[in-house]
Parts: sequence; C-alpha cells; structure tokens
Amino acid sequence: MTDRIPVLYGGKPIRDEVLGYGSQSITDHERQAVIEALEGDYITRGPTVEEFEERVAELVGVEHAIATTSGTTALHLAGDAAGFGPSDEVITTPLTFASTAHAATYNDATPVFADIDPHRRTLDPDAVREQVTDDTVGLVPMHYAGHPADIEELLEVADEHDLTVIWDACHAFGGSWRGEAIGAQRDMAVFSFHPVKNVTTGEGGMVVTDDDELAERCRRLRSFDMEYSPDGHDDEPWFQVTEGVGYNYNVTDLQAALGLAQLDRLEDFKQRRDEIIAQYDEALAGIDGIRTPPEPLESDPMYHLYAIEVCEAFGCDRKEFVNAMHAENIGVQVHYVPLHYHPHFQEEFGYEPGQFPETDRVYDGLVSLPLHAEMTEEDVSDVIDSVNNLGIYHSQR
Repeated sequence: MTDRIPVLYGGKPIRDEVLGYGSQSITDHERQAVIEALEGDYITRGPTVEEFEERVAELVGVEHAIATTSGTTALHLAGDAAGFGPSDEVITTPLTFASTAHAATYNDATPVFADIDPHRRTLDPDAVREQVTDDTVGLVPMHYAGHPADIEELLEVADEHDLTVIWDACHAFGGSWRGEAIGAQRDMAVFSFHPVKNVTTGEGGMVVTDDDELAERCRRLRSFDMEYSPDGHDDEPWFQVTEGVGYNYNVTDLQAALGLAQLDRLEDFKQRRDEIIAQYDEALAGIDGIRTPPEPLESDPMYHLYAIEVCEAFGCDRKEFVNAMHAENIGVQVHYVPLHYHPHFQEEFGYEPGQFPETDRVYDGLVSLPLHAEMTEEDVSDVIDSVNNLGIYHSQR
C-alpha cells in the first residue's frame, strides 16, 4: 500500500488499462469444444444442448434443466409455466435487475416489491408476509451477488400462502446451502450464463426443477409451444401443431459446447473467486466506512459480485468513490438501481423512492469491486491499493 494522491485529486492512475468488474475466462479448452461442435451435424439446438442440460441437472441435483437464450427468458418461461397472469401478484425484491420482475410483467402479472434484509441484501421474509394478498400467487427471491436468500423462511411463507417459488439464482450458480446446491430448492430456479456470470455460454440461461409438469411446460414454451407428435403424426410425419403462444428461446449447440467446457472449470473458477474475496475481506475489513459483503449463513456461496457499502465514515459518498475508482481505471459498478427508482415501475405500478427504506439505505452505498477468475494478483492489489489510498486521502484532509 502507498499513500499516493488519487488521480481524481491530481495524482496519476494506478493502472493504464481498465480493469472491468466482470469478465469471461476463455481458454483453448473452450475454443476446441466450440470448434468440435461447429464441425458436427448440429449447430442449433441438438445433442450438445441436451448434454449440457443433463450436466447442469446433475450438478444441481434436480431432475430437469431447460436451457434458454438468457436468464431473462428463463425467468419468463418459469413465470409462464407457473401460470402467472393478469390479476395475479408476484412478490419480489426491488434490489435486483429488471429481469427478476419480468417473471411477472412478461406474463401480465403485477410485480409487488417487498423490502430486503440488509444483512443478506435479499428479500426479508417478514416484509414478504406484509405484502401477501388474496391475489398473490408467486414469490421470486433473488440470491443477491450469490449470497443465498433466507431459503428456509421464504419457503415457509410460500407454504403458508400456497405460493409458487421461482428462485432467481442468476448470480449463484456453483454455490450451496446446507450442503445442497443452489437451485435444488422448489419449485424452480433460474440461472444466467452471461459473460460476467460464474460460467458463460456467451448469452444463455437455464430453468431447473424437480417438477415434471413444470419442466415439460418450459420445454414446450421454449419452442413455440409446439406439439411435434400430435394425433395423426404417425401417418403424416410433417404434421406438427402450435397449441399456444410459445417463444423461440432455443440455444445452440455452439453455446452448449462452450457451457460444457466452462463446467469443467467450475471448481477452479470458484477457487479463484474465493481467493480474491479472501484478499478483499482481509484488506478492506478494517477500513472505516467500508462494509464488506455479509458473512455467508449455512452456505458456501459462489459469489458473482463483491459488493461493498461505502458509508459516511469513509470520507466521501458513493458517487465520489465510483468516480475516483474509474479515474484509476478500476471498473467498479453499482448493482443495482432499485426497481422502484425506474420510470417503468413508477409509471406502471405506482412505486417511488423511499417506499423501501432498507433497500434505499443499502443502495446508497453499494459499489461492486472487480471480481472474476481472470484477475491477476496485480489486479487485486490495484483494487485494494486504490480503495486504501482514497481512504487515506480523505482521512488526512
């Protein structure tokens, strides 16, 4: 650590190249897998997709995995398969990306926000109970940054009110809770394989479930709600019919090949992320005004984000912190602008800032530091030194 002047106040940047908050990790192993798929008989959805689905299902410990084009479309399919529709209410967190709420909105249901537990940064079960009405049919908790929500308590709420639960586990693939893989909890869970997530297929997502009917519904909806073997198909093999409004959310064998190769490296990805997190925790825990991410409870998360909270005692607000880090070429980000701040949810559903005080308080300080398997030790040191130097600068002013 040095006491150099941060670049925002007249110093020189700690690094010449921008370090992004997230990045894919692609090696010759992935390249060769994609080339082999490209040279095969299928490049759209084919046997490699099925193999990828089977591998994910085995890793999670569920009966079914249905690959889709993104985590967003996986949430759409899950909400549709659950039967969400007009006049229904679906409770979710405001501290998330818009896609989480789209499990409701894409299906013409109403997203109902409940406040968060500020320790976990995930849905507070007591706040959920306060939002349940006769119209509530579903619950969409999100495992923020990879840290599991209060799974046991939220399942109790679902039992009390007969709610379908869709776990937004887009941040959490590769983690576990009480020795059980994240995603194995009922009724459905959704993963994302975007390039900044724990593993990637370029773009892609997955619905996982043990429910045969939900799985079959997701598969049908993924591909036009098409019945490929209706009555009469044996005599007229071209005869296929669409039985509802389905979608084209099919992924390709090329994406699946990339995903399979990434799964081969899953343990290495987790190990590297854990190493970086341990270094961040040790270096940042003693800095006044920095709250490091919460300690995991009965879980072994695979963290997608390392989100700190910048508090008043640090000497500057979140805005100044972010701009100072960007000036150092440290690509920090904020996850997320809460959904009740967004014009769409304000205009369509009447939300406004201030409605969810715990969410607002946490959001005011949130900053995600870089965290990904491609980071070198020098990268990690640059992040730590930049935060430390900014804190020293403000403490000496």
